[in-house]
Amino acid sequence: MKNYMIILCGGRGKRMGKITNNIPKPLIKIRNKPIIDHKIRYYKSQGLNNFIFCLGYKSKKLKSFLIKKNPTSVYSDAGINAGILKRIYFVKKLIKDFTVISYGDTLAKINLRHLVESHKKSKCAMTIVVAPIQNPFGLVKWNNVNKAVSFDEKPILNHYIGYAVISPNFFDKIEKRTIDLKDGKGIIEAIKNLIRKNQVNIYKFNKLQVTINSPEELNYARSHYDKYFTL
Repeated sequence: MKNYMIILCGGRGKRMGKITNNIPKPLIKIRNKPIIDHKIRYYKSQGLNNFIFCLGYKSKKLKSFLIKKNPTSVYSDAGINAGILKRIYFVKKLIKDFTVISYGDTLAKINLRHLVESHKKSKCAMTIVVAPIQNPFGLVKWNNVNKAVSFDEKPILNHYIGYAVISPNFFDKIEKRTIDLKDGKGIIEAIKNLIRKNQVNIYKFNKLQVTINSPEELNYARSHYDKYFTL
């Protein structure tokens, strides 16, 4: 695959607690290999070798690890306080074709060629990957006089899993004010803006995935990793 993949790995990982005091989250190990290493090996196994690493928190440590195995990759650092959308904007000049985006803490067995092809056919500015998740609660809706109008017991919802594809015209389609919004607010507003313009394609994914946002999720990934990946 000649497409670039932007890997967002500049966040502080605050929800990991003390674990990320000394190392960035992508360097946390699962089965003796850092999370980022598992991701890259899987992408390379699909023929994708062009990476753009968007760094931030403890960028020197992360780059020191990555550059040994990926010396020809692009390393971008928009600063420790840059939001997700700002980090992507910093490498805007390299987005000349359909570009895959992946969060640095999500592992998913996505067929990347199929994902890019789905985006190409959609002719949208962006494709987001969504997966089903069962809400553990009964959800209630009510009207303005506090009378219940619906009750859904543990409904199946769809959530964005941190993978996307964007077209070269992506930043031409969104509002410029969103670029400097902090954390993930910018990318959320950009997606909402594109949805209003009918420019967001959905790629449904219901296979193996694991996201590592907290110590509990890390423990789960470490104990169940063989169910997800065998690389």
